[in-house]
Amino acid sequence: MYDEQYRPQLHFSPKENWMNDPNGLVYYKGEYHLFYQYHPHSMVWGPMHWGHAVSKDLLHWEELPIALYPDELGQIFSGSAVVDTQNTSGLKTSDEDVMVAIFTHHGEDNEKQSIAYSNDRGITWVKYAGNPIIPNPGQKDFRDPKVFWHEESEKWVMSLASGDCIRFYGSPNLIDWELLSVFGSEYGAHGGVWECPDLIQLPVEGEDQKKWVLIVSINPGGPNGGSVVQYFVGEFDGVEFVCDDRPEVVKWADFGRDFYAAVTWSNFPEPIWIGWMSNWQYANQVPSEPFRSAMSIPRKLGLRRVDGEFTLVQSPIDLSSLFKKAVVSNETITLRPSEIYQVKLDNRPLFAKANVLNSTASEFLITFRGEQERLEIVFDQKRKEVRIDRRDSGQISFSELFASIDRMPLARLNDFTLILDKTSIELFVNQGNRVMTELFFPLESEFTLDFRALDGEVILENVELRHLESTWK
Repeated sequence: MYDEQYRPQLHFSPKENWMNDPNGLVYYKGEYHLFYQYHPHSMVWGPMHWGHAVSKDLLHWEELPIALYPDELGQIFSGSAVVDTQNTSGLKTSDEDVMVAIFTHHGEDNEKQSIAYSNDRGITWVKYAGNPIIPNPGQKDFRDPKVFWHEESEKWVMSLASGDCIRFYGSPNLIDWELLSVFGSEYGAHGGVWECPDLIQLPVEGEDQKKWVLIVSINPGGPNGGSVVQYFVGEFDGVEFVCDDRPEVVKWADFGRDFYAAVTWSNFPEPIWIGWMSNWQYANQVPSEPFRSAMSIPRKLGLRRVDGEFTLVQSPIDLSSLFKKAVVSNETITLRPSEIYQVKLDNRPLFAKANVLNSTASEFLITFRGEQERLEIVFDQKRKEVRIDRRDSGQISFSELFASIDRMPLARLNDFTLILDKTSIELFVNQGNRVMTELFFPLESEFTLDFRALDGEVILENVELRHLESTWK
């Protein structure tokens, strides 16, 4: 069980069949709830349900029965969940705080917002008799409500994707909603439809201020093709979001091909999010069986001023509880053009990190290599970019759009953290200023990790390489 050829060992995936966007992320009494878009009858996208899993540590997950099924109002598309601690909704009927899920009912060319509620810690759900709570205003794409309690204005606030902009709604009780404002038609990237918004407030590292960050997924329109997450930094007064940046500025949360629909957990003091690890360009065709798709590693979020720009920074949650004996620990390694530093890998996930003490090389390469296949990361100092090359990474023929060289701008390399699972790589650069997430599907079973420098040397310090235990054990 959970040991199939392409089964991730660190990342949540359903036991079987199709999964996409994370939904209803909420924390309550020691449990992190992960709901997700789920088709229980096929490994490709189909009529959407809310699948459900819970975890006490964001690493080990227990899959639970389906939470929400389609009904006469339509399929159950994406949304969010909150703990209504003050019972503003009046839906509480037990000693537990009532949980309220706010989701999109997707009918034929008619999307509207509905709610369901749970009085038993999120195990069973009852759909509200008065659904929908927000009818469709005559727009084809009108979905993915993300709700939070706004303390200053003492109301619930909803961010809702509406075509290629975001509508904000307010409510005193999660049932009666009024339109507050609209943002985005002139801002950011518009290569595709906007989806899965989230509005969060983050403290700025090293500064005595907080800023609001509006997260918006967009499909297509990514810098390397297909699905991607963009974000905006600014102010929110309970009614309007005002972006700090010029309208034409675009900020990507993850430059890889395989991080989408990411949203944060509600009712938890620390900002942590998770994303769907795939891309709509080929998600239905990837060769994993008997399931399809996985979630990213949950990531802590922060906001940092980098070269004068507010930048969303991400770091993986603590994985030390999964650490095996170190392959390399706290070493200093000097890479020269004539040498390859090589580590033989077993068939378990790998955690790697290092600081770059000095570099005169034109390129610094990290290669995950078998006999005939490879996945290569290139830190190119001349072009000021990072490239992930998966053209020879194993199975690539399932989609003509999969084999790729994907790029991320990077002025300088100070450090990196790398999480390698059976079919994915997550790269965090410069304390999470830049992130890339990519899938690959190797055919071989024996690999090495090669570190090389071209046209100069690279000195790495505090190098740590560790195999990780499977989270399914």
